Formats: sequence, structure tokens, C-alpha cells
Amino acid sequence: MPTRPPHYRRVADDIEAKIRSGEYASGQQLPSVSEIGELYNVARSTAYRAVKELHARNLIYGQQGQGVFVAEPG
Repeated sequence: MPTRPPHYRRVADDIEAKIRSGEYASGQQLPSVSEIGELYNVARSTAYRAVKELHARNLIYGQQGQGVFVAEPG
């Protein structure tokens, strides 16, 4: 029986789909970790791991004190 991916990966996959569809455009600020937790009904630590996963996929970048933004495609 296949196992479900961890919560953080499902959140990251959903946000990635929104980035790829254009719902989140290049340069657009993403919701904060706390807001992502609320939107997906997950713990803040899970939302943080999802953001780290998106960063590892080179889909987002952070700016100190300003937030996390969608990276340019490529």
C-alpha cells in the first residue's frame, strides 16, 4: 500500500503547482510561514519545512526582513 507524502511535501507541492500555473507570479511575495500554516491547517514547523523545500527546489528566495518571493523561472 503506497504511503502518503509528509504534510510539508504536500504543502510544498501545492504551492509549487500554484507557482507553475501563474497563480503566484515571479517576484510576488508568498504568504508568511504563519499564514501558510493557517491556510493549509498545519503546524508552523510544517509550513517552515514546506518553505525550505520550495527553496531547495529553487522556486523561491528570501530577502532578510522582507519575506519570501517567487523566483524567476529558469
